[in-house]
Amino acid sequence: MFLIDRKLATLIEFTLVNPEHFFSSSFRQVFRLWIFGGGARLAVWLAAVSAHGQIYVLNSGSGTVGEYTLSGQTINASFITGLSSPTGLAVSGGYLYVAQENGAIRKYTTSGTLVNALLISGLYGPAGIAISGNDLFVANSGGESSTIGEYTTSGATVNAALVSGLGNPTGLATDGNYLYVACWHTGNVGIYTTSGTAISSFGAPGAYPGGLVLDGKGDLYVSTLGGVGGYTTAGMPENALLISGGYNSGIGIALDGSGHLFWADNYGGAGGNVIREYTTNGQLINASFITGLSNPVAMVVVPEPSSSVLVLFGLLGLMLKSSSRYCVPAQQFFTAAKSHKKFEPRISQMTRIKTGGIV
Repeated sequence: MFLIDRKLATLIEFTLVNPEHFFSSSFRQVFRLWIFGGGARLAVWLAAVSAHGQIYVLNSGSGTVGEYTLSGQTINASFITGLSSPTGLAVSGGYLYVAQENGAIRKYTTSGTLVNALLISGLYGPAGIAISGNDLFVANSGGESSTIGEYTTSGATVNAALVSGLGNPTGLATDGNYLYVACWHTGNVGIYTTSGTAISSFGAPGAYPGGLVLDGKGDLYVSTLGGVGGYTTAGMPENALLISGGYNSGIGIALDGSGHLFWADNYGGAGGNVIREYTTNGQLINASFITGLSNPVAMVVVPEPSSSVLVLFGLLGLMLKSSSRYCVPAQQFFTAAKSHKKFEPRISQMTRIKTGGIV
């Protein structure tokens, strides 16, 4: 029988709440110490390799979502079709959420199956979507009083005007505690609590900020009409001209959690309609990373820095370890775990319990 102890359950609970730490090398080492043996080690290795996942690109011109590897190879350029002027894209918990200009948000599985064609409706120019747990936030860019609305991932309305009076909000990101809102017309990025309280704002008129992406390490990348700026999550500039040259009138920016930044150039002329690949320091890696697109306005990476995919492989590895009887002392595991300062507060509260072959 496969048994799981309370310490491991607490660790899994922590990683489900704070899954961005799956991308840290120390966390992967923790799992390598805990899961030992041929088949289990293979499972963990597969988890580390699969951390790059896929990239989904939203094409407003063709009404499609294309699926690609994070090396830029095409998996399916028409992964999802039949969209109506799509404007925003988000991923969470195995589902893709697509905002459309007609005021609706559609929900799909990450295998492309339609779940709900009208998950949320009655919106006004929805663009950026950000998800935290079961909360879905959407930027309504149209109307006299542009808003950020809050809904559940099942489509229920929590507060349709959580934040109001904005200047054409387009990009949206959240770390679970704060909302970061890019306002295209006013040229600023606003910081709010997830309950809608204004904290601060930064930026300058004329910058035309669009897409936003967080790296889970205190950095915020802001896509503008002509480039990308790097800031702290408090709004302090690290490099406001991190990337320059290009054209992005949408919200297409994404990270893979391994030091790569992807930026959409949706210029309709020569040299446009591509995804470019950079380092997070702004160095160009590939100016034609993905080509042949049709007004790419948004994209997401699966898994993103906030994805939970590795826990599934970790559990698989534990089951394989359980059956093969390979084991590492729990003290060695938790000594390694404590070396990651993010884990220490929770681990220090755990009680050592022995259950079956997992100790």
